[in-house]
Formats: sequence, C-alpha cells, structure tokens
Amino acid sequence: MSEHIQTRRLVLRPFRDADARRVAELVGNLDVARWLTRVPHPYGVDDALGFFGRHAGDKLVLAVTQSDVVIGCCSIRDELGYWLGQPYWGLGYAFEAASALVGAYFATHRAPLQSGYMLGNAASARVLSKLGFAPTRIDMAACQATGTPVKLQKVTLSRETWQGRA
Repeated sequence: MSEHIQTRRLVLRPFRDADARRVAELVGNLDVARWLTRVPHPYGVDDALGFFGRHAGDKLVLAVTQSDVVIGCCSIRDELGYWLGQPYWGLGYAFEAASALVGAYFATHRAPLQSGYMLGNAASARVLSKLGFAPTRIDMAACQATGTPVKLQKVTLSRETWQGRA
C-alpha cells in the first residue's frame, strides 16, 4: 500500500511533526473530543506528538488533508476510527476518507473490520451504515475528554459485504 491515499477531494498521508499544532487545535475542541473515547481534554501539541510517535510506521493511521492542511484523522488499528475538525463536519469528508481507507484495508486483508460510535452520534452512525457496517452489540466505555461513561454501538463489516456494496 502506498503511504498516501488520494480521493476526489482529500489526501490521506502519514502525520508529520509539523501537523501537531493543527491537530491539537482541531481535536482539542471539546465538541470533537467528546465523541472519542481515547482523546483527553484539554489536548495539546505534546499529546499530538505523542500520538504521532506511537503510530509512526503504522500504514493505516493517517492524517486526512485537504490542500496539505490537516482536517482530521482516519485509522485502522484494532478497528476503524476517524475524526474531523468541526469546520469540516457535514461535508461528506468522513465518508470519503473512511471509504478510501476501508478499501485499502480490504485490498490486503480478509478479516472483518470492526468499528463503533457513541450512541447519540448520528453523523458517525450514518457514515458507518453507508459504508456497510452492521450493528453487533452495545458496549460501555469511558470518554476521557468528559470523564463520563458512554454507550458504544459496535459494528462490523465483512470483506464480502464491502465488495458487494452497490
């Protein structure tokens, strides 16, 4: 797999240290962080650099960029995850980025892909449903940003479903 994934409007690429301030600004917004379980609040440049360091070399942990400006993150580790800065919500970028990364994943993997979203996050529910993910169970988790327990709708996507989508 190439280090970069090009879509119609976006480029997914590895993070660079120079992205840290922008990432801290975007995911440091509580309106973004509250929908993510693993992101502390406040979130600073050192947090971003730590994230970059932990995932250096991970070919499926990528910055979502537009004109080489970071607008979010899309990754596959144990499961598909993504976030976008609030100014980029509602424009179809999450689906576009996730679709490209899921396609890259299934080009080389046969195992089903897992993901999930917090109940109440209708936008993420739509993205995952549109990708073909199906609900499997409800889990509880802690949201680091808010310090509260949250319910997660877990979902799964098989390679066959992905390849057979309309």
